[in-house]
Formats: sequence, structure tokens, C-alpha cells
Amino acid sequence: MIEVLKALATSVVVIFVLFVFAVIWELAAPLRRRIQEPVVRAFHRVVDPVEHRWRAHVTERTTRHIRNAVIHLETVVPGVPTRGWCGVVNAIERWCKFSPFSSARHMAMLAIPVWGFFQIGKIGAAVRYVVNHPPESSPRARLSCRVPGQVGEYRKVVSTGECVPDPLGTLWGWGRGLFGWVQETAVPSIGSAVTKPWADPAVAGTILVAAFLLLILVRALRDALPVLRGMKESPWKERHAASRAERKAQKRWEAKKNQVRGGEAARWSPVKVLLSACGDVGAEYKRQESRGALDAPHVSLAAAERVVWTAWRNRHGPVRRDQQQQLKTHAAQVVGALRAMEAQQYSSADTRKTLEETAAMLLKIAQRYAEGRTLALLDPDDLEGIEEAVNREWMRATALGVIVTAIATGLLAAGLPEAAATPLIGVLSLITWGALYGGRIRGAGLIDVMRGQGRS
Repeated sequence: MIEVLKALATSVVVIFVLFVFAVIWELAAPLRRRIQEPVVRAFHRVVDPVEHRWRAHVTERTTRHIRNAVIHLETVVPGVPTRGWCGVVNAIERWCKFSPFSSARHMAMLAIPVWGFFQIGKIGAAVRYVVNHPPESSPRARLSCRVPGQVGEYRKVVSTGECVPDPLGTLWGWGRGLFGWVQETAVPSIGSAVTKPWADPAVAGTILVAAFLLLILVRALRDALPVLRGMKESPWKERHAASRAERKAQKRWEAKKNQVRGGEAARWSPVKVLLSACGDVGAEYKRQESRGALDAPHVSLAAAERVVWTAWRNRHGPVRRDQQQQLKTHAAQVVGALRAMEAQQYSSADTRKTLEETAAMLLKIAQRYAEGRTLALLDPDDLEGIEEAVNREWMRATALGVIVTAIATGLLAAGLPEAAATPLIGVLSLITWGALYGGRIRGAGLIDVMRGQGRS
């Protein structure tokens, strides 16, 4: 009885302390409001200079990309309309703003196939073991074991008999124990505390304290949200904020842009690629002024073709299925026009005129893409007499799968142990991948490789 009274007294003291804390929190509201404004001001005093330097860096990068695209073509390439050119500039600015943050994503995308190639050997070794040692051929061995003084599940390695940690088994054991505790202890205790609190006052008091703590936590979070929101949106920014309708439109735009794979960097990367190709054309155009009689011009438009194949997906995100075929057909026509323009470098007598027309076509595609006109990247006159390109990238992907499967099958059939076959299969698979896809593994081209797009 004395222990029960001690537990009850402890519960009462804890409840009283929490009540006093809640009262002090409410009485300190004016003080907290007075502290909030200088904290927010100090926060912006630190953040605003960094933001200003970042914007200057983005502006400088944008200017450099635009200048490099047209520096050798300003007097010969017809200018795009003012509104369309502003869209191209804004698209490059947004790409420069978000591209540094996409580097981690590119590294993760590169790590996924690399990790997968090195798992092929383990999967093949497991299949070979199952084939050579069917489950019915030997009695089932005990795979679980316990290590004195260690917490968690362990499994026994059949070949050596050594006990090694089993993370999945540990997580499964914790989840099973938590479910059993809720089912066998928590639910009956709460039920008895609610129906018969006098039967066990200590348990009833503990449950009451837990409920009160949860209520205090919810109340504290509710009071802290305005403070956190004030740190994000200062009073100075609120005075200059847009109207309510503009804010709703911005929220809708934010929700829509997040539907594009890769975010804003992937959305505006095609504009940057097209301008880079235009810059290559301009550099070749400049070299024509002093080239020798035996110097043949060559500017590859492969990168531009790859971004055209996926232009509609990058620009709009999810598209209705009945419209996808139209967009794909138009993309094939535009790719065909780019290939025909590139082929003119080897047949036209006036190479400089061909380069001028190539640059004009690239700028037009970039402008139309920035405006969202992915079903009119080129005019019908530009596509007249053009044969649609055929995307045969599936053949490259099929060849990669067949070669990797043949490598794994051959090495495992030769009897190599798992420790030697696994890294060898991974290295040979990476070499095959690099040979088939080449330089597209670097940078933004990796996104096209993962989507199965490339130049056939």
C-alpha cells in the first residue's frame, strides 16, 4: 500500500509541475513575441548577404551561357522574338539556379546501376547454389543463433559456422516485440485503467501523466508554429508580398513543377543543351573564316536530338495518354529535321549558310520549348519533306541486358567462386555499359540513359 501511495504522489507531483510549466508558457507569450522580432532581424542580417551573392552568381552564369551561344552569330542569325528570347533567358536562369542541387541526384542515379551490376554476381551465385543444392536434398539447418552479451538477431553462416549480425532479423524481432507489447500489455492496461482506475492506481496515474504530456506537447507545437512561420516569412516580406490570388497561383505552379522528374534542373536542361549546341555551331562558323582547303566542318547535334526526344516529358511532366502519341510523333519529326540539317554539312557547297540555318533552327527549338510549345518546336514549313526519325534505343538496352546476362552466366558456369565472380561480373558489366552509352553517362545525359533515350 505504501508503494502505491508513493507512486500516486509522484504522479500528482509530475502533473503539478507540468501544469506550472504550461502556465508559465502562456504568461511568457508577450516576452516571446518581443524576442521574435530581433531574432528574425538577426536571421535576415546573416542570410540576406548570402542570398544576394548567390543571385549575382546565378546572373553571371546566365549571362555567360547566353553570350557563348550567340557570340559568333550575332550578325548572321535572325533574332528570335523579344518575348521568346526572354523565355530562353529565364529558362537558363532557372537552370543555373537549380543545377548545383541536382549534382547529388546525378550521383545517386549513377550509383544505382553500378550497385545493380555488382549484385548480378551475387544473384547468379544464389541461383547456382539453389540449383546445385535443392531445399529437399538436405535437412534444414538452423540458421539463427545467439551471441552472449549482444543485442539483436544473429544468423549462422553454413560454411564456417560463424554467427554474424542479421539486421533484417533484428528489425523484424523489434517490430514483433512492439506489436506483442501493444497487444498483450498496453491495450489491457489502458482498458483496465479506463474501466477500473481504482484497481491499479499506479498504472492509471502513469497513463494519465502520459496523456497529459501528449496534450502539452501538442499545445506547445501549436504555439511554436507561428514563431517558426515568422522565421520563414518576416514582417518586411509580408508587407511586400503578392496578392492572395498570386500566392495561390504560385502554389499551383509549385505543385505542378514538382511532377517533373528531376525537378527544375531537369525541366530547363534542354534549353541549356540547345544553346550549347548553338555555341558549337557558332565556334565552327568562326573557324570557317580561316580554315584550310582540306578542313571539313563537323558539328554533332546528338545532344540536341536526345533532349528533343524527351522534351514533352521534361517540360510538362505527366501528359494524357491520348496526347502522348502526338508529342512523340512531332519529336520524331524534329529529330529527323536535325539529322537532315547535320547531313547538309557533308553535301552543301555553302557551309557557312548551312551553319547559319542550323543555329537558327536550334534557337527556334529552344524558344518554343521555353514557351511550352512542345507540339510546335518547328514550323510545318521546316518539317516539309522530312522523314521521321525512329528511336531504336530499345535495341541498345536489349544488347546491354543480353551481354550482361551472357557474362554472368558464362563466369558462373565456369565454376568461379562467388568471391571472384561477383566483382568480375560487375567490372565487365560497367565496361559494357560504358562502351554502349559512351559519354552520356556524364552529367545530364545520364537522365536520358536511365530513361532509355539516346541517338540511334
